[in-house]
Amino acid sequence: MVHTLPSRLQVTVGNLLEPFLMTPVTNPTNEAEELYYRALVRTRVIVELTLGVVKNRFRCIHRSGGELQYTPLRSAKIVSACLLLHNRCVSRSIPDPNNHLPEEDMPIEAHVVGAGDRGGTGRQTRDEIIPEFYGRKGV
Repeated sequence: MVHTLPSRLQVTVGNLLEPFLMTPVTNPTNEAEELYYRALVRTRVIVELTLGVVKNRFRCIHRSGGELQYTPLRSAKIVSACLLLHNRCVSRSIPDPNNHLPEEDMPIEAHVVGAGDRGGTGRQTRDEIIPEFYGRKGV
């Protein structure tokens, strides 16, 4: 069974734990924390693989194609347009012309590292999410 987090984003090192940015529990101590951690890792793998495919299809957002020399807002609009175009290509079964990596070579695990918490509100939110969605009743 796959669990999803309600309207939250995942983060890695360098970002602080906030009520809207969820990080993994560094050392899970019970089953609910372990389930939460695994769901976060699975989600991160999917997100990273998807972004890798989109960056491969649209080289303008991949570092090897240069960096976007625009404001963050305009860069976000360019990335959004690339994601929209990618979804259209997928829905119309248009193959990625740059895809040279066989599916069986795709990584299946990722290591997620926790981040700090500014003020405790992010940790409190995470501590509320874990038992609600990953405790015995939610499994």
